[in-house]
Amino acid sequence: MDMPVVNSCQVDACAYNAEHACHALAITVENSSSPAQCGTFLDTGIRGGDPEATGHVGACKMSDCQHNVRFECQAPGITVGHLEHQADCLTYAPA
Repeated sequence: MDMPVVNSCQVDACAYNAEHACHALAITVENSSSPAQCGTFLDTGIRGGDPEATGHVGACKMSDCQHNVRFECQAPGITVGHLEHQADCLTYAPA
């Protein structure tokens, strides 16, 4: 199974974000205080990740999402952005 790509990330404050591209090897989408929160979000002045890598979705804890099968994202790609002042998966769609 191929991991879905993070097509874009609008959360500029994240250490893994460079020019709206995610450079974490894999992110986790969590079921937390806001729907589908990016659990990999890290707000720090230090840049992280591999600048040559494109981010992917490693795990998704949103069992009620139509793209989720056994806690693995099946969407071809996702978008991460701001929702309720959090970094969230904007591709999340309740089943």
